[in-house]
Amino acid sequence: MTTPRPRPAIGPSFVPGHSRASRLVVFRDGVVHRAVELTARGLTIGRGLQNDLVLEDPDRNVSRFHAEVRLEAGRWVLMDLNSQNGTWVDARRVDRVELRSGVPVIIGRYSLVFDDTPFSA
Repeated sequence: MTTPRPRPAIGPSFVPGHSRASRLVVFRDGVVHRAVELTARGLTIGRGLQNDLVLEDPDRNVSRFHAEVRLEAGRWVLMDLNSQNGTWVDARRVDRVELRSGVPVIIGRYSLVFDDTPFSA
């Protein structure tokens, strides 16, 4: 029997007087819907209630299990999980994208904007 290896503790980095927490700001139809802090565990995104970030979509432009965000080599990436309607950045369909601050990732009627700006503590 093998024992699972513990995951390394990776969280926000702290600088005296400032901290940096990575998060996704979720817009729906141009209005802030919510913000989600990213943790080392990553984040699943989709219409299904089993996801960490549930994007309600009665029109079904968002797949039940649409995408996931994970930390790779110190950078946040979003991976499309073979969704039917795709994930879009700069009007191009993408399978994988490194998240960049302020650059929207489009999933259905939602726009996900990565934010890792430092804020005062």
